[in-house]
Amino acid sequence: MPTVADDNVVAEDLVMEQKVTLHYSEPLPPNFVRFGEGLLAGKFIGARCPSCGRVYVPDRGYCPLCAVMMSAADELEVDDKGVVASYTVITPVNYYGQTKTEPFVFASILLDDTTTVMRGQDITGIPTEQVHAGLRVAAVWLPPEERSLEGISARGGASLEGSVTSFAPTGEPDLSEDAYRGYEF
Repeated sequence: MPTVADDNVVAEDLVMEQKVTLHYSEPLPPNFVRFGEGLLAGKFIGARCPSCGRVYVPDRGYCPLCAVMMSAADELEVDDKGVVASYTVITPVNYYGQTKTEPFVFASILLDDTTTVMRGQDITGIPTEQVHAGLRVAAVWLPPEERSLEGISARGGASLEGSVTSFAPTGEPDLSEDAYRGYEF
C-alpha cells in the first residue's frame, strides 16, 4: 500500500522477509545443576518436600502444593526403576526432518518412591502393542563417556536425552492400578 512520506512523496512500504534462528542460553539454577550432575553419574536426584513429603524428580526448588522452598538438604537419590502410568503410541507421518518411521511410545513414568511423573519418555525393548499402564520399566543409560546434559533446561522440566536413551521393561510383575492411579499425566 503506497504511503505519503513527510515530503509528500508517495513511497511503497518496504517489506523484508528473512528467516532467523534464535538460540537462548541461560544458566541453570542450582537444583538443576545437581540434577544434571546426577544424570552424568547415572542416577536420578529428586527432592522431598519437608512439609508434605512429596518427592519431585527433578527437584523443582519448591513444592508447588505447599509453597515451601526446598534446598540441597531436601535432595535424595531415587531409583531408576518405575512404572508406566500412562502412554501414547505415536505413528509418524512423513514430513521434512522426520527421523522416525515406525510407531513409537511416549510414556509418563512414575519412578519408585516418587510422587511426580517424568513425561514424554520413550519406551523400547517391547513391541508398541504390548506397552501398557502398570508395566515395570527401568532407565536405559548411555555409557558414562557418552553422557551429556544435552537439552537440559529449567524450562518445562529436564530432558534426559543426553544421558538416558529410553525406559525398557524390567521383567518384573506389573503393578496394580492403585500404584499409579492419580499420576497418569
